[in-house]
Amino acid sequence: MINCAGTNTTKRYSNYSEEFKRKVCEEYIKGTKTKAEIKSQYGIKSSTSIILDWLRKFGYIESKISSISEFQFMAKRQQSTSKDVEKENEDLKLQLQMYKRMIEIAEKEFKISIIKKSDSK
Repeated sequence: MINCAGTNTTKRYSNYSEEFKRKVCEEYIKGTKTKAEIKSQYGIKSSTSIILDWLRKFGYIESKISSISEFQFMAKRQQSTSKDVEKENEDLKLQLQMYKRMIEIAEKEFKISIIKKSDSK
């Protein structure tokens, strides 16, 4: 028999369903609750690393990640939106234009060749 916490109560130990484990993983990934809070909320009696094990099992994190803080850091990095990436790309383009312009000015002012021409040897 499976109770509301997603556990199979016919065994002496808790055997959580895959659906339940995924639900817990999603809850943790949101970042609004700690592992302890989630364990308390869902009545999880296993060790504190069980959530980390589930995150690895279902591919939420790579198996080489060794700590929750490392996972949280990676999750925050992945949350950067495409807008942020586009903004950064535009900033880099402007920076490149600025550097090119500075080189042109320096070449004219000092009458030296800074950028090697592709046809020169």
